[in-house]
Amino acid sequence: MDRARFDRFLIDDGRHLLKVVIDEDASAAAGTARYRAHCSCGRMPAHTPGTGQQALAAHLAHVSTRLGPSRGPTWLPEGARIVLLILGCAALFAGSVAAAFALDQGLRLDSPASQLVRVAGVLLGYLLAAALMVAVRRYIAPTRA
Repeated sequence: MDRARFDRFLIDDGRHLLKVVIDEDASAAAGTARYRAHCSCGRMPAHTPGTGQQALAAHLAHVSTRLGPSRGPTWLPEGARIVLLILGCAALFAGSVAAAFALDQGLRLDSPASQLVRVAGVLLGYLLAAALMVAVRRYIAPTRA
């Protein structure tokens, strides 16, 4: 059995890494190698040992029950949702930087305070963009069921 073929199945976010082992008890009873699949998430239900293809099928069935479709609207493709997310992040970032510059100009701050306000605006922009990505992640891409 070619184990390298099974090692490439890294599914989702790394929590479903396939590990195929030979079940020695079942192999001795059947007189031929019997394989059993294990998942790195630790939640794969027990299955009867079988051929390598059956072990792979059992793992894929486990993963398909753990993964669900994205919760975004079906009429809007996933690529368009990603573009909208990027535009939203860019708008939040640009808005916070522009607000920091406006605050700097409006208060006529001296050099150290001016730099502090501008840096705070940039950091706030990054924070708001990251918060938006976390808030809408389930609407963008497939998630766990």
